[in-house]
Amino acid sequence: MAPRYPLLQKLINESKGSKRLGIVFPLSEPALETAVQIREQALCAPVFIGPKDQITLLAKKLSIDIHGIEIVDTPNNPVEAAQVAVTLSKSGALAALMKGSLHTEDLMGPVVSKEGLRTTRRTSHLFLFELGNYHKLIGISDCVVNIAPTVEHKKHILLNSLDALAKIGINKAKVAIIAATEVVNPSMQTTVDAKTLVDLQRDEPFFPGALIEGPFGFDNAISAASAKTKGIDSMVSGDPDLLLAPDLQAGNILYKSLIYMAGAECAGAILGTSVPIILTSRSDSVFSRVASTALALRLA
Repeated sequence: MAPRYPLLQKLINESKGSKRLGIVFPLSEPALETAVQIREQALCAPVFIGPKDQITLLAKKLSIDIHGIEIVDTPNNPVEAAQVAVTLSKSGALAALMKGSLHTEDLMGPVVSKEGLRTTRRTSHLFLFELGNYHKLIGISDCVVNIAPTVEHKKHILLNSLDALAKIGINKAKVAIIAATEVVNPSMQTTVDAKTLVDLQRDEPFFPGALIEGPFGFDNAISAASAKTKGIDSMVSGDPDLLLAPDLQAGNILYKSLIYMAGAECAGAILGTSVPIILTSRSDSVFSRVASTALALRLA
């Protein structure tokens, strides 16, 4: 039987290895199930970081076999577990991290602290989507981290995302900077930001080889026919590898629309940190968690 999401499945199949993934505070059924799936598919070596007694008790209660999965015992405190995970990552003991059942702020607090996993780049997030009516994987950034990014923040988001795409074999990526309209309007800062980034890439390329165009409305970014109707001459329209969202609200709404209304599936990871981080949501499917693990391991 053919996989429902063959492109993401291909990413999973090509990402197998023995790198160590730290699953932080995995006191939920999805977290435990994901670790088992990761182990069964030989993607990596999952490592639980959290209170050992509670983890083993929950696994027994749920009849999930975690025998053989390493557990780094910590106090029954999510922030302390996250701090242990950060320390292990800094030492090189872990190649990537995955959020378990703790709150995002409990994990990201230690990650972005002065002694955490920050780099010279701004932290951002990348989703890779597979849609039935689009011909390749398409990235969208940033739907998770940066609430109202400035043009400089967007430059970092692009650098992080384009680096990530290159690591999974998407070179000379085509980028569409999306907004509510394709017309540069001084009253709409997102359109002005788009023009600034396009001009910068043209005059002083900050990511050589990438083709960055915008602003686009979502319709003329994703549809060459729509762009042609509006008289837009573009090498990106209808074929983007990456959509740069104007802000978190628009990006997050688009992400959830694709999942819940378009039947898409996705992989995602936090970028701009010294190890990639998988920020799972309680509503994520196990397949999405496994695909996100594959993406993170390729970036590690």
